[in-house]
Amino acid sequence: VWVLRKRSSHRLPAPGRRFYVCSLSTTTVVYKGQLTSDQIWTYFVDLASSEFQTYLALVHTRFSTNTFPSWERAHPLRMMAHNGEINTLRGNVNLMTAREGVMKSSIFGKDLATLYPVVEPNLSDSGAVDCCLEFLVMAGGRSLPEAIMTMVPEAWQNDPTMNPEKRDFYRWAACAMEPWDGPALMTFTDGRYIGAILDRNGLRPSRYYVTKDRVLVMASEVGVYDTEPSNILTKGRLKPGRMLLVDTVEKVLTKDEELKLQIARSRPHSEWIKEQFTMQDLYEMHEGPLPTAEHQTPATTPTEPFPKEGVARTYEGDRRLPAFGYTLETISMLLLPMVKTEKEALGSMGNDAPLACLSEYQPLMYDYFKQLFAQVTNPPIDPFRERIVMSLACPIGPQANILEPCAEQCHRLFLENPILSLNDLQVLKSTRHRNWRTQVIDITFAASEGPSGLKPAIDRVCEEACAAARGGYQLLVLSDRAMGPDRVAVSSLMALGATHHHLIEQRQRMKVGLILETGEAREVHHMCVLIGYGADAICPYLVFETMATLREEGVLPSDLHDHKIYENYSAAMDRGLSKVMAKMGISTLQSYKGAQIFEAVGISAEAIDKCFKGTPSRLGGASMALIAEEQFERHLLSYGERECDTLTLRNPGFLHWRAGGEKHINDPDSVAHLQEASRSKNESEYAKFKEHTMRSVRECTLRGQLELNTIDSPIDINEVEPASEIVKRFATGAMSFGSISMEAHSTLAIAMNRVGGKSNTGEGGEDPERYTNQDPNNNRRSAIKQVASGRFGVTASYLANADELQIKMAQGAKPGEGGELPGFKVSEGIAKTRHSVPGVGLISPPPHHDIYSIEDLAELIYDLKCSNPSARISVKLVSEVGVGVVASGVAKGKAEHITISGHDGGTGASSWTGIKNAGLPWELGISETHQTLVLNNLRSRVVLQADGQIRCGFDVVIAALLGADEFGFSTAPLIVIGCTMMRKCHLNTCPVGVATQDPELRKKFEGKPEHVVNYLFLLAEEVRKHMASMGIRKFQDLIGRTDLISVRKSAVPKVNTLNFGAILKNALTLRPGTNIVGGSVAQDFELEKRLDQTLIERSSAVIEGTANSVDIDLEIHNECRTVGATLSYHIALKYGDAGLPEGSSINVTLKGSAGQSFCAFLSKGVHVTLEGDSNDYVGKGLSGGEVVIYPQKDLPEDFKSEANVIVGNVCLYGATSGRAFFRGIAAERFAVRNSGAVAVVEGVGDHGCEYMTGGVVVILGVTGRNFAAGMSGGIAYVYDKNLEKKCNISMVELLPLEKEEDLQLVESLLKEFNKKTGSVVAEEILSDWPAKAANFVKVFPYEYQRALRQIAEREAQKVAEKPRAVESPKEPAVQDIEDTIADSQQMDKSKAERILDKTRGFMKYKRQSKAYRDAAERKEDWNEIYNHEGVRKGLRTQAARCMDCGVPFCQSSHGCPLGNIIPKWNDLIFNNDWKEALQQLLQTNNFPEFTGRVCPAPCEGACVLGINELPVTIKNIEVSIIDHAFEQGWIKPEVPLTRTGKTVAVVGSGPAGLAAAHQLNKAGHSVTVLERNDRIGGLLQYGIPTMKLSKEVVQRRVQLLAAEGIEFKTNTDVGRDITAKELKDSYDAIVLCMGATWPRDLPITGRSLNGIEFAMTFLETWQKKQMGNELDTERITARDKNVIVIGGGDTGCDCIATSLRQGAKSITTFEILPQPPPSRGRDNPWPTYPRVFKVDYGHEEVQLKFGRDPRQYSTLTKEFLDDGAGNVKGVKTVQVEWTKDEAGRWKMDEVAGTEKVYDADLILLAMGFLGPEKQVIAELELDQDPRSNIKTPAGKYSTSVDKVFAAGDCRRGQSLVVWAISEGRQAAREVDAYLMAGWSPLTSVGGLVVVQQQG
Repeated sequence: VWVLRKRSSHRLPAPGRRFYVCSLSTTTVVYKGQLTSDQIWTYFVDLASSEFQTYLALVHTRFSTNTFPSWERAHPLRMMAHNGEINTLRGNVNLMTAREGVMKSSIFGKDLATLYPVVEPNLSDSGAVDCCLEFLVMAGGRSLPEAIMTMVPEAWQNDPTMNPEKRDFYRWAACAMEPWDGPALMTFTDGRYIGAILDRNGLRPSRYYVTKDRVLVMASEVGVYDTEPSNILTKGRLKPGRMLLVDTVEKVLTKDEELKLQIARSRPHSEWIKEQFTMQDLYEMHEGPLPTAEHQTPATTPTEPFPKEGVARTYEGDRRLPAFGYTLETISMLLLPMVKTEKEALGSMGNDAPLACLSEYQPLMYDYFKQLFAQVTNPPIDPFRERIVMSLACPIGPQANILEPCAEQCHRLFLENPILSLNDLQVLKSTRHRNWRTQVIDITFAASEGPSGLKPAIDRVCEEACAAARGGYQLLVLSDRAMGPDRVAVSSLMALGATHHHLIEQRQRMKVGLILETGEAREVHHMCVLIGYGADAICPYLVFETMATLREEGVLPSDLHDHKIYENYSAAMDRGLSKVMAKMGISTLQSYKGAQIFEAVGISAEAIDKCFKGTPSRLGGASMALIAEEQFERHLLSYGERECDTLTLRNPGFLHWRAGGEKHINDPDSVAHLQEASRSKNESEYAKFKEHTMRSVRECTLRGQLELNTIDSPIDINEVEPASEIVKRFATGAMSFGSISMEAHSTLAIAMNRVGGKSNTGEGGEDPERYTNQDPNNNRRSAIKQVASGRFGVTASYLANADELQIKMAQGAKPGEGGELPGFKVSEGIAKTRHSVPGVGLISPPPHHDIYSIEDLAELIYDLKCSNPSARISVKLVSEVGVGVVASGVAKGKAEHITISGHDGGTGASSWTGIKNAGLPWELGISETHQTLVLNNLRSRVVLQADGQIRCGFDVVIAALLGADEFGFSTAPLIVIGCTMMRKCHLNTCPVGVATQDPELRKKFEGKPEHVVNYLFLLAEEVRKHMASMGIRKFQDLIGRTDLISVRKSAVPKVNTLNFGAILKNALTLRPGTNIVGGSVAQDFELEKRLDQTLIERSSAVIEGTANSVDIDLEIHNECRTVGATLSYHIALKYGDAGLPEGSSINVTLKGSAGQSFCAFLSKGVHVTLEGDSNDYVGKGLSGGEVVIYPQKDLPEDFKSEANVIVGNVCLYGATSGRAFFRGIAAERFAVRNSGAVAVVEGVGDHGCEYMTGGVVVILGVTGRNFAAGMSGGIAYVYDKNLEKKCNISMVELLPLEKEEDLQLVESLLKEFNKKTGSVVAEEILSDWPAKAANFVKVFPYEYQRALRQIAEREAQKVAEKPRAVESPKEPAVQDIEDTIADSQQMDKSKAERILDKTRGFMKYKRQSKAYRDAAERKEDWNEIYNHEGVRKGLRTQAARCMDCGVPFCQSSHGCPLGNIIPKWNDLIFNNDWKEALQQLLQTNNFPEFTGRVCPAPCEGACVLGINELPVTIKNIEVSIIDHAFEQGWIKPEVPLTRTGKTVAVVGSGPAGLAAAHQLNKAGHSVTVLERNDRIGGLLQYGIPTMKLSKEVVQRRVQLLAAEGIEFKTNTDVGRDITAKELKDSYDAIVLCMGATWPRDLPITGRSLNGIEFAMTFLETWQKKQMGNELDTERITARDKNVIVIGGGDTGCDCIATSLRQGAKSITTFEILPQPPPSRGRDNPWPTYPRVFKVDYGHEEVQLKFGRDPRQYSTLTKEFLDDGAGNVKGVKTVQVEWTKDEAGRWKMDEVAGTEKVYDADLILLAMGFLGPEKQVIAELELDQDPRSNIKTPAGKYSTSVDKVFAAGDCRRGQSLVVWAISEGRQAAREVDAYLMAGWSPLTSVGGLVVVQQQG
């Protein structure tokens, strides 16, 4: 019959023809339909017949998440039904297909093939499991229970208590088949056996009764079957991984242990598994040489394709690194932390970089894949606290025929984890053990084939793999070792995916193990993707070789030998892999392998079909050709023949923003303009913010590829809905008080309450002070109260005081993960709010416990509605494929609001793996959710919110058009109140007091609610403008109007391959006429029918205070859910968390089986007693009430309560106070996150007291496994001497019950328990007390002990007579979010003070103030003014002040124009790595010896530290690095190896000319520099005095350049000595760097008098004199003269200092502007250059000599006075006043009566320059801009004349030296690209070579 059904199911269906067999069996009948439980009886009439009899029934009803069921996708019920989810389905199905290649059957013979495929297409996960189970039973020679054990094994790997025979069975089964993994309760029957098994983590409720009349009833609740209590023999539950079986023929009930041992003993499994072997066995059998474990890496990297001599101006490291896409961040931020700490590195503030499909920086293939994660339909797992269920161990290699159990199935290699060391790989390559052979397949191809070689290379690899499998090889190694100058590597991921799928299709996959030898993979995500697409093991050889190199260079400790590096890296990988698997709810790597739990974003169908079959890629995207091009670009950057300008490993800034690198939404310009716009309510600043943000949005996001369809004549803005209404749709994101400071949190709340929007508490609770008696204008109450898995501070009062209750299912920064607040962040305020103890770390588990399925979520929604009937219930989801279906389920679960978060948000700390690689953009999630809700006619029931990096009005409008009603803002409001995107939230070192709990740093918080209000209104006004331009008046009319969006054309070819059709589908075309007004149809909770209504009515007098107490007696059944919550709501509204007043009580006595969430959130003063039993979640969030449950009185006499289950899973979850007494056993996860309740129970299941932070739990019996995992507070007393075997002791100490206070407490609780429940166990213990106390174990968390000690010490100190200052505890080092801080890790104080602290250096150390030599000494000489020696001494301390910002403003447009990599070289100096610091410095700056001396340091002005402290010292470090390098002889001439044959003339030898010449010479061109003066150097030589820039320093560099091959011609004035036209004809290109040398004059009366000179003439003359030129300087010297300098700035200061040294009689300077303020003015916000009063070197010297500052401010020169002989003798001046006119422009007025005459013998005009001189411009007929500079296109350097380029001040106007160098560098790059027709290897801004750049 089975064969008939299988064959017909394969043969009959065809396109357009459906065929499905509902029921065809000799032993069972299947009834099913899309029916409610009540409808079954009326539809299937036979079931209602009294003659219908059956001895078994398996009934399954499911919560229909997708409302379009089909016969194929409904539950099959052939052999099983299951409640839950199989997470590893795709891999299981693929591997079942692959097994067809090795399966044989003696029963079916050749006909076996007619039963294929084993798993029919298009089935649900239940259907697939059913097919496989049936196949194993029918064709595989296994009994039904054994087949189930094979497919759903227990967690056997980490269970020391398991019977060895059973363990051996599981180990054998693991070799035969990977587990079908996921949280599920599986029930099964074949007509004879009927049974059930629970998944390994026990994530589904399963309760059963056995009765005297021989009936077994098992269901997911108690109370489903009515029988007299006297008929009940036992009340049990299924434990995790356990099985229950009834044999209806033998009429016996078999329990788990007995049943499994029978199966384990049915074959010699223990003998068979001896056939298995490990790496240890292979090492022992290895023949031939093998390096020692300590020295596995080769001594040298592969041969260098470049000779060392000549241009070492190229990256000297391992060229394979850039070829495989390694960056500096990869090494320093990801790999080094893994190798040093065995953990992944942390980041924070989300991911604002572009998706891989938008990136122009050659992302690796892995970056196109996003990890999927569990939300709602199943729960993630905590891989650390629940490690007992996790396993990375895997058998690899050939699999035998699964249908005939035998020893051959164990002929496999058992690996403990998938990462191989170099030696491991060598051993595997050469093994001959058991006749195994390994074939190495090269996955590289010849570079000469070009990008088109990729596809044939993949085909070749697939064919070679298939041939090897057929040829009897057991292991295949796909290797990219051969990659080099002439060979390009296929991405390991593509090669693997294609090979894996090809082998499956050819039915060869089961014959071989697939191993990767890869230089490309290194991050956790990379390994996850490789394993997800079928890799059995991976050797990331380049990681190990790179780390060994870094050890030799001193970056890693010398004792970190190769094996230790491997072990640490491997341990970090284990943690990372476990975390990624766990977020999908998968516990074994064996199941994760090949499961493809990813979505691709931006990969074409062609590439998916070739390499990643079955992976969703909704947007299409990059073709094979484009992927190959990116591969070749990386190869070009590493091995390009012209490579000449890369000294360090490339660093585009994928994690942190970097000048010139990868774009980020939060770049410095956007942050600065947003802060300024919102502080000053300035529309023009907001316009600049919008412009910058839109540029970022275009470059980083999917929405940026869309544009709005506007109408020709926009409607009048006055007709558009007002901004005051639009802002009500805005909410701030869920940021907890704990992740951000109280000041920041309150500011956001006040702002949102002012505008009528909503702020969100986040998961950290809210202090009651914030929601009681608030001033309406400064209301700190958060309207949205979040309920997350941490349940911090979730009390009845917290819930009652909310407008919206939000269930956090996932968060954008790390969906599927939990988090942790380290102990050092838990201040007294936080501890109070979260109901915990100060200093004790708080763990927030992954979304789990009471939200692990759609049914449970529906229950929690109901619980919350009962706890506050007036609040809107919201569910927060994160965007991923299928989120629409999940949201439909959530809407059916009666949620009223759904938030869809993007992948990119998040303030929380998380591993970079989670931040970068999980979740998807909200654009995909919102559109899918809106469409699916409309399709199911559910859209009107829910309000939909979009959330994630929403910045400007455009973002809001796009979100609305895609379907959102409301909008969440997190990062933007934080920036508005001061956040600078430091990305240091996880370190508690936020320098602006936003994301820190440090009291000192919190003082620096300067945010105001007004700023947030301003921002929201500016944004709403932008929205209104967009609405007007589209012709939309009401905001509601925007929602879902995808017809108003079109796709924009991008300049990036890759982006144009994306297909937005699916996103832009109008939902109303799917179901026309549907109501899409969110929230317009109310969800019906049927609250009026609840038992609580009766309780409220009967106790109203007590609540109102007119009666003291009331007694209520009622019956209860399991449809009565959440009893007591609404009663508590009314109490909490009136009395808060205090509950009923002392002396008042409501006493409720109930009888029966209570429904879910019994007594949830029960308030103080309510006492509930239940005679009977209850289901899951009893006492959830208990808030002071009392719950007593004991069994029915009329049970049989031999019924032992301590052996029977009385309450279900997850009781007392998140309880904050109150008492609970349960006479009987509680199921799994008892008292999880209890933070204050007192409970007594007679036994608990697995994971008891997990994450507990307070309260007392007494357990009078045994516990399950993993007791007290993550328990950081509270105390448990357990009556079980053998607790240690089952306790997770990583955070708790097990002590005897001895202390007097403990004995008294336990005794009193036992007496109370006995009195209230009649417990026999308690009575027995008390009968021999305190002797029986010896059997108790006290479970006492270490952290809690430490915190209690500290509290006791503080109390003792208060009592002591003399109060002493308390030393604040040292801040411990930051911890990983999974780790709590133990005492031992506190650093010894004296040691801490000896070691410089980089993390908190900006707080501890002061800026060095003395950069100059003493003024008295220096004013007497012409030597350099700098105190080089003094500066050098304090350098490391100064470097320690640099905070290594996530967004370094020092590189921004306000900071260094060169994009100097300042944080990096500061860090290297801090670590004493001078040589690498030099490379980093020279990567962006040709002449740091100039800029480090003369630059006014805009970088320091933009330093984040400068917001509220003195900024980091940058210049001094810069100059020290280069000077040190010259001293050490590291700077040598580097002559290009090859010349291009192209010639370039550079006109002008100032900083721009020299930089352009230097760069062009590196590129191999022949460069001639023409200088009209007698020496090279321009401004550097003659415009800056020698004491500021020694001319030896200038000439040292000029000589170096000459030695490198640059030809210098002095005394050559272009236009006079050679015409510009001749020059143009003689060279292939000309670069004009003539500077702006036309000085601004002062044409007033007396200007022609002698003694009035331009400042530059004065300075140049003196420089020449000093250089030995024969000159008459008398006319122009300051000796014995009264000198007046008109103009300020650097040149004015240089004139002052030169005059002083020449011996001036007096020195005065006039500045027309007023004196700058001592600190920044309102119109001079950070990070603009600070216009503040400064005393520079010249001013200080004059002050010392003449006793006064030389500067006269607001002084206007009116007339030069004549001595009668044609010489100047004085100056007439007047004071001026500056005011603003009506238009806001500054105007100047003379002040009457302030005229003054100053004596003057020499007047120097230092008023700047007007532009370049005209001669060359005129001769070449170049276009000029309105300021008379040479005109070039924006961002370009080519002029209006071919071959002619311009750079420096002649192009941009008078500017800084640093700008000139930047201009010269960028012009050179453009010239090079022009000369070489296309690409230039010269670096762009920030020192990056950019491949896309065109000439």
